[in-house]
Amino acid sequence: MGFIRANIVPILEEHRERPFGGDLLLLGQADVYFSQEQFLRMARTARAPLKPDIALRPSHVPVFATKGYISGETVFEQLGFSSISVLDVSTFEGADIQFDLNAEAPPEAQMSRFDAIIDHGTLEHVFHVPNALRNLYLMLRTGGRMIHSAPSGNFFDHGFYMLQPTLFLDFYGANGWEILSLKVAQFTPEQESEPAFFADYEPGLFDSVSYGRMDNKLYATQCVVRKTATSTGDVVPTQGAYARMSGWTAVQEAVVVESSEKSPGFFDRVLNRLKR
Repeated sequence: MGFIRANIVPILEEHRERPFGGDLLLLGQADVYFSQEQFLRMARTARAPLKPDIALRPSHVPVFATKGYISGETVFEQLGFSSISVLDVSTFEGADIQFDLNAEAPPEAQMSRFDAIIDHGTLEHVFHVPNALRNLYLMLRTGGRMIHSAPSGNFFDHGFYMLQPTLFLDFYGANGWEILSLKVAQFTPEQESEPAFFADYEPGLFDSVSYGRMDNKLYATQCVVRKTATSTGDVVPTQGAYARMSGWTAVQEAVVVESSEKSPGFFDRVLNRLKR
């Protein structure tokens, strides 16, 4: 997805509320789809302070550079980060950390190293999402922020998955992270010139349009969470839509108790229940 208006604005707003600094990890090379002038305009709108006197560098993508688009380093140095690293499964785009997020654990040198990690459209391309989320937990320092930007609708074949707000709300909630911001962005394929619109997400927000009633726009989820001293990265959540149902927890607990008995007739009872 790269950095477009639909995901840089929430980052600017987060910087306004809690200024960035320290070591940043980008998941994938930063393709930036705007110029310095456009970035300054968005920062003013978001009332986000930028660090002055940062050297302006053009995009690493030649066609973007000819449009006047700036580099990821230019963007994030202005947001106050002192170092910027790029992680990718391959070094073909110049990543300085080569690591597969599907793997079991990152190298020791990457443990608890970063003050912020920004996923600007990578997680949907990783097949083993639970491993990826746990790896990000391991690489982030306590007190650090994880920022996700993920496609949620109308991105056919863009990646393995289209990730929903409930994934981030339920996973990070179950693992004891502080959820700072969760938004849904609406924008068009003309993302370089047309505006994006944002809604603060809450469960049930899209119930009236969730089955075939969305329009032809693109939708993405923007999530900002903070790792606390008690946060974890491997608790499997129950989807919130079910966890909030009356009686669901009681039924779930009953099944767990029954399964722990491991009596000879347990599987027969399960099969009988499924037949009802």
